[in-house]
Amino acid sequence: MRLFGRRDNELFKLFAKSADMVVQGGEILQEVINDYNNLDEKMARLTIMEHDGDIIINNLVKKLNTSFILPFDREDAFQLVQKLSEVFDYITGIIDRMVLFKSGPPNDRVKEMIDVLLEGLVLQNRAFNLLNKMQFNKKKILDCCSEITRLERKQDNLYRTGLADLFENETDPIVIIKWREVYEHIEMAQDYVQEVGELISNIVVKYS
Repeated sequence: MRLFGRRDNELFKLFAKSADMVVQGGEILQEVINDYNNLDEKMARLTIMEHDGDIIINNLVKKLNTSFILPFDREDAFQLVQKLSEVFDYITGIIDRMVLFKSGPPNDRVKEMIDVLLEGLVLQNRAFNLLNKMQFNKKKILDCCSEITRLERKQDNLYRTGLADLFENETDPIVIIKWREVYEHIEMAQDYVQEVGELISNIVVKYS
């Protein structure tokens, strides 16, 4: 049984396309972290991508509102759309804060946190691309979701120890405030990736 039914197969493509767009946003973020130059150009690319992502999200919502009865809770589908949108918003927010706050080049801890976040985004994308044939891909999808959970725990640890190091080693309170905002946005983006993973996992368990 197809998740959305034969006539709604386009929904899978839109979900996968949206998840792929989120990965591309994460890759731009990683570029910023690894090369703290040409920030305006990178931010402009991300803004264009965000606009394209909004169009995909809007198309997803329209299709969900006009589709025939879905073989799983419609609310789950809307939550997937919402969480994907939140992930992208937080990715944009990370770069926004680095640019607006003029926080300067990131340290190794921030780079590690972004690497973990991008790894989660890639797994999220993989899970969405497998969802169209979830009855055949159940184990692969659940493995992706399980790994996303592991990465979220790793990110929590990086976030806590990163804040501890920041407060212990930085004497300028303004710098502390700036980087704390960045750390929090990375951690929140990872939390939303985890929530997407949980939603996908629940859908697969219930309907495959």
